[in-house]
Amino acid sequence: MMIKITTKMLQSIFLITVSVSMIAAINLNQAFAQNPSNPDLSVLKGSITSTSNNGNTTDPAWILGGVYKFTDFNSSSPALNTTFYMTKIDGSAEHTHSIYDLKLTGDPFIDTTSNSTVFNGTTTVTLKDGPVANVPTQISLLDNSAIVISVDGNMTNGHFGSTPIYGTQHLICVEIPNLCS
Repeated sequence: MMIKITTKMLQSIFLITVSVSMIAAINLNQAFAQNPSNPDLSVLKGSITSTSNNGNTTDPAWILGGVYKFTDFNSSSPALNTTFYMTKIDGSAEHTHSIYDLKLTGDPFIDTTSNSTVFNGTTTVTLKDGPVANVPTQISLLDNSAIVISVDGNMTNGHFGSTPIYGTQHLICVEIPNLCS
């Protein structure tokens, strides 16, 4: 049995699609990609688990590992605090960085194609010579399991290479405490 699709049917489908998209876009006060393993709906904790290149090649040059806490992300003034180790892939040159003092530059938006919630703003990033304020930063919560933090390479002298900082929306020591005791 063949169904002939008419112009009126296409218009109806288009209107329904637009309506659903607008409802999703209007509901920006709820982060789309929150992990249910974080019981407090205004707090998202997880781990930084990433590599970074040196900017001249796509090969990993650094290993990044640490934690982050993203609080009040359903509000107009969320807070991001992250601290992580950065170590060359040969185990040398270990040092730490922090990213904090998030100030949004607009409303977060939901990207339905990547199932993510995206926050744009500025942060303070600690570097060898001290903290650098007002660094343009984008934070993406990916589905229910990942986070991506992208800081402006020009403001950080390319310290994190040309790749974003990735993490998970999980802390294994919280979820399986006996592994860390």
